[in-house]
Amino acid sequence: MRLFQNLPIQRKILVMTLSICGVVLLMSLAILIVFQILNFRANFQRDTETLSAIIANNSTAALAFDDRKTADEILASLKAKPSVLCACMVNADGDTVAHYGEMTGSEAMINNTAEHQFSYHRGRLFYNEPVQLAGKHLGNLYLSVDYQSSFNHLLQFYSLVLAGVFLVSFLLAAFLTGRMQKLIAGPVLMLAETARQVGEKNDYSVRSPLADRGDEIGALARAFNHMLARIHVQDAALTLSQEKLDALVNSIDGIVWEWNPHNGQFTYVSRQSERILGHRPEKWLGDAKFWNLIVHPDDLAGSTTARRQATERRQAYSGEYRALAADGRTVWIRESGMGLAENGDGAICRGILQDITAEKNAAEHLKKLNTQLVEASRQAGMAEVATGVLHNVGNVLNSVNVSASLLREQLAKSQLQKLVQAANLLRQHDADTAAFLTADSRGKLLPGYLIKLSDHLAAEQRGWQAELDGLGKNIEHIKEIVAMQQSYARMSGIIEDLRAEDLVADALSINEGGLGRHGVRVCREYQDVELVRVDKHKVLQILINLIRNAKYAMDASAKPQKVLTMSIAPSANNRVRIQVRDNGIGIPPSNLTLIFQHGFTTKKDGHGFGLHSSANAAHEMGGSLTAQSDGPGQGAVFTLELPAAKRVNGRKPAEPATAPHSNH
Repeated sequence: MRLFQNLPIQRKILVMTLSICGVVLLMSLAILIVFQILNFRANFQRDTETLSAIIANNSTAALAFDDRKTADEILASLKAKPSVLCACMVNADGDTVAHYGEMTGSEAMINNTAEHQFSYHRGRLFYNEPVQLAGKHLGNLYLSVDYQSSFNHLLQFYSLVLAGVFLVSFLLAAFLTGRMQKLIAGPVLMLAETARQVGEKNDYSVRSPLADRGDEIGALARAFNHMLARIHVQDAALTLSQEKLDALVNSIDGIVWEWNPHNGQFTYVSRQSERILGHRPEKWLGDAKFWNLIVHPDDLAGSTTARRQATERRQAYSGEYRALAADGRTVWIRESGMGLAENGDGAICRGILQDITAEKNAAEHLKKLNTQLVEASRQAGMAEVATGVLHNVGNVLNSVNVSASLLREQLAKSQLQKLVQAANLLRQHDADTAAFLTADSRGKLLPGYLIKLSDHLAAEQRGWQAELDGLGKNIEHIKEIVAMQQSYARMSGIIEDLRAEDLVADALSINEGGLGRHGVRVCREYQDVELVRVDKHKVLQILINLIRNAKYAMDASAKPQKVLTMSIAPSANNRVRIQVRDNGIGIPPSNLTLIFQHGFTTKKDGHGFGLHSSANAAHEMGGSLTAQSDGPGQGAVFTLELPAAKRVNGRKPAEPATAPHSNH
């Protein structure tokens, strides 16, 4: 089949025509031979049957009178028929009356041939003709005729005739096909010659002269000329597009490339390689090992493996590594590419190399700034907590100072001096105490006076004791606040399962002094929730900041009733929601998208760290911090969502020991 495909079109037409003619002629001759064979066989049987009938009719008298001599003479007449090999005449009793020819096979001939039936055996035809006279069966005549010799002679004759006919017909078909194929193959060859000229010279202005024909060749030539005209126009446009594409590719801020994974050779590199790395594209294309020489040794294996795997899997990939520029600089490169199939074979990879050195340097600088910001935020958070602690301690110290001042005033006004005076009076009358108390007017009044004075001093003592008890409680409160702050400082950075109520209570306790001083009423709306898994110090930092902001917002509103609502409720996605709601000045809609940005603040002395660091801290713990406000004068709601502790076999985590906090 491949050999036929590679033949010239003239030979193809010749081979196809001769093959068709040959097959048709052979089929015709085969049918003719079959017909002649069947006809010969029928004639041969008819001749044998006729001969048998004549001999049988001539043998009736010999069989009727059992005249064996006459029967032998009748059968001897068969010598005129060379094809008759054997003949046998048998009477009605089965006895052989006469015989002609060879004796071999006579018995088989007699036993296997029915009356008026033909049978073939080893190239012979056997026939049984009954001999009858006036309806009476006298016997049978058996003939054995040489069929094979006659058949072979016939085949030889027809083979010679048919071979001659086939040869003459085949030669005539070949002659006529050769003369006629020029009418078909000639124009096709002319069209092929036109296509060859176009292919060799890339000259799409050439046209086929066969377009004026009215047959299919003319239609093909016209379509071919039209195609050439279209290609001519598109080639001009493609040339222009290629120029534009080259200009576009080389204007991209990156090195566009194509790579063959079979030999590791770059097959295309844009001119940007010279600007970015200082290496001309010719170096890349001329040396398969060039890229391996300029990639940093620590990054070479990873970058090459990623590119090969992407090509094998026909997928996109991206990676970053370091490369050495021509001037010795280390350039950070981001390689993005795609493995592609070319002609059904995954054998090509295309992509772009971008210089991300400035981006890497900026990222490193940003990382340092973020580290500084985190530290500043941490210090700001510590300052918030410390400020809350100092406010609380200061408030308690004010109470201590008031109690001390009151004790001093009460001590200065105390009736204790009068008791000293009464004692001195008794000391003066130590010698006549009985007479003084019974006879002297002042002495008579002294017992009653001492009784009243003792009652008054007892009342003063109870007041002093109450003040001292309050003073002791205030001192204990200061110790609790300091201990709680120390506990939070020690636990910073540790993730624990804690009760949200305890965290809110501690934050309120630290801000209690400021809230009380500003006349803020605190409402608590707590629901049953899971434990939260958080960093205690970070949550305290967030809540203290939110409570202080709410306090300042309510101060700025100048409303007579300042209400801070703290709510705790379960939330979706296995979280616990803590809300800080105030009725302060509210937040303008334009600021809702800015309040969590670093450095944004509406306070004159604000630093813009609080909400930004709080939002970051919530995110680090797997939670979130959001704000909502209906506008100026409508108050604000800050929602802190924290991750709930994981359940074990459907059970809540064990309740932690309650941390010490103030419940004022």
